[in-house]
Amino acid sequence: MWNPLSWVMEAAAVMAIVLANGGGEGPDWQDFVGIICLLIINSTISFIEENNAGNAAAALMARLAPKKKVLRDGQWQETDAAILVPGDIISIKLGDIIPADARLLEGDPLKIDQASALLDSDKSQLNN
Repeated sequence: MWNPLSWVMEAAAVMAIVLANGGGEGPDWQDFVGIICLLIINSTISFIEENNAGNAAAALMARLAPKKKVLRDGQWQETDAAILVPGDIISIKLGDIIPADARLLEGDPLKIDQASALLDSDKSQLNN
């Protein structure tokens, strides 16, 4: 309830009670209750949407956390890219994002797009 729309609705609710006493009549309770109900509905919808957006962002971050196949103890295992150490042997395939500096040990020549790392659209060809 901390946004300009809510403030206007709160002011309107107060004005419906305080200023609607013209001509000796009582407060305008119907308008007051209607505005408060709309304020509660608006706040509930905003809360649900923000909660859903937070959950979606958390799920996306978890899905985007890079994992790599790494050769450790003679076996290929999938681990988080954040725990790679110098000397690890990783397996990459077409479309993979390489999570760290790497040296090509075997395979075909590799063409990479360095735009995300260098902020330009330079494509480089790497050999063994």
